[in-house]
Amino acid sequence: MNALHLASERANGSVVITVTGELDLATRPELAAYTRHAIDVDGGTVIVDLSGVTFIDACGLSSLIALKRYAREHDRPLLLAGATPAVLRLLKLTNLDGTFTMVSRPGAVGTPTTGRTATGPALRSGSPGTDR
Repeated sequence: MNALHLASERANGSVVITVTGELDLATRPELAAYTRHAIDVDGGTVIVDLSGVTFIDACGLSSLIALKRYAREHDRPLLLAGATPAVLRLLKLTNLDGTFTMVSRPGAVGTPTTGRTATGPALRSGSPGTDR
């Protein structure tokens, strides 16, 4: 089992939460508590950097959806950054790739564009205030 490691830092007025390891049933509560704390305490955008995620299952995806909803309820944008191929594949397979606002890397928050994954500064999928 690959443990989950979470770290956060402030960057450009945002909070970046770096996630390393597995997102699954066992690690869901830890990710939820850590990210909800950042949403509650820090103002501004919360960016979840998934570039270190080695495994994600339906429970991990469910936790990301719940966190997006929680952030929206607290008027905080939640973005996903650095999504690995495994994360992107799961989002696409579940038809949730249009639900999240995604950026190519944590420091790439700029003017988002709608649609596909690319290497530009920021990417946006879905419409604000919608969850599936």
